[in-house]
Amino acid sequence: MASTLVRGKYIICKVMSATSAEVISDGAVFQRDGEIIEIGKYDDLRVRYTADEVIGSPNYVVLPGLINTHFHVGLTPFQLGAPDLPLELWMPFRIGARDVDPYLSNLYGAVQMITSGTTTVGVLQVPNNLTTPVKLDTVDKTLKAFQDSGIRVTYGTLMNSHNYMVVGARGGEEDFALQLPTDLSKRFESSVGQRYFSTEEHLSDIQELFTKYGGNRYERIRIILAPSNVHRCSDDLLLAVKQLAKQHKTAINIHVQETVYQKLYGLHAWGKTPLQHLNDLGFLGPEVTCSHCVWVTDEDIDVIAETGTNVCHLASSNLRLQSGIAPVNRLLERGVRIALGTDEAGLNDDKDMLQEMRLVMKLHREPGIENTPPTAYQTLQMATINGALNCQYGDRVGTLEAGKRADMVLINLHNIEEPYLEPGVSIVDAVVQRGRSVDVETVMIDGEVVLRDHRLTRIDSESLFKELKQSLSRPLLPHEIERKELSRQLEPYLKPFYARTLDRMPSPHYYYNGRS
Repeated sequence: MASTLVRGKYIICKVMSATSAEVISDGAVFQRDGEIIEIGKYDDLRVRYTADEVIGSPNYVVLPGLINTHFHVGLTPFQLGAPDLPLELWMPFRIGARDVDPYLSNLYGAVQMITSGTTTVGVLQVPNNLTTPVKLDTVDKTLKAFQDSGIRVTYGTLMNSHNYMVVGARGGEEDFALQLPTDLSKRFESSVGQRYFSTEEHLSDIQELFTKYGGNRYERIRIILAPSNVHRCSDDLLLAVKQLAKQHKTAINIHVQETVYQKLYGLHAWGKTPLQHLNDLGFLGPEVTCSHCVWVTDEDIDVIAETGTNVCHLASSNLRLQSGIAPVNRLLERGVRIALGTDEAGLNDDKDMLQEMRLVMKLHREPGIENTPPTAYQTLQMATINGALNCQYGDRVGTLEAGKRADMVLINLHNIEEPYLEPGVSIVDAVVQRGRSVDVETVMIDGEVVLRDHRLTRIDSESLFKELKQSLSRPLLPHEIERKELSRQLEPYLKPFYARTLDRMPSPHYYYNGRS
């Protein structure tokens, strides 16, 4: 049986409240075969246990592995030529990008995450196959990438019924198509139509996915359901997803009110916000995570809190795509459980959860001494146990305690404490305020060291990058050229479709400045 004694100047076991955490100074974690057996003082544990290996020293802080609850792709849209634009103008560029091998792309993403301290990722995969809702070959390649890397994964294929690319105050894709020249309209409808499947087709393929990978038969794989967005799914599909989640006792992750135009479409289509439409359907609940929630109203927040629904905050993606700032402070005031994710348009085209935590903590600092922004403790909680609960691993990871799996990160304290750090400063504050991916030296998942002294143990990243670069150096294929050309031709018509629909902006949740 493989065993390890993991030592640190501090062991951050778990966040207890907005201002406290369970921290053991001069501590250690003893794990055997991936299970945490005991946590305590290093001097006590080294006497009681004979470990195969001792990792760490008083130069490190040990914390639970970070959890990226919302991830789409490894190679980012920007790397594939999509400019930073508002989401509605960005979508054509996104669908016009060249194809990328799912194994290589997701392995690249796993490298970025592991080297910055992420041990669990929630993957919401955009289907690249337009003949069936779920192509198991693509799923196999994706999950093999994460299995080969060692990272723990929650997986869902995004489901669409209609309106994948265009919705706003003037309607959806049918309304947009009416604004196009006849030939372009037909090509547009044909292109987006390939992404849509009936509820029965979705359910059939999803059942196959559960048959192959569900039932928690793999320690590091969980399957969830991922209806893409409220406006992209029929009511029948949403209700079927809710029932399927109950049947398989799993979770649901859905994009909700990411942009103001999605909110306006809800008012156009249902006379209410998309989130309130979900509530009318009986869709919301503790097994549901609503991602983004930038444009939620006070009433929406009440509904989220009253139904026990969760939120995934995607701060850097929302900033890059000009979607806005989610009202995290208002959500926290109502006791909503919030997790964090990097989406596919992260701050630096990476998947760095240490950086994402720091951004979240700073972004919600409203002016005024009466306002209380998220603390370092709350932010770390979002990136650990909250993410674990949302990703269906709450009983396995997210905290360091006996009986849980040994997912841990060792961060070198040199850059955090040098040249000086007042001894009274909380280590949780210090990690969130000053920790960087360059300080992540060792990462352990399920008791296995997957990053040792900054070096990946399972992946040759240099060879991976060469193979990825080579695979993308080929000329575009005919169907890729057609998508790119269609994207280019649609772009001039999109802006007028959305223009002049924000005549009266609502009062914001946050005030940062004033015009008068």
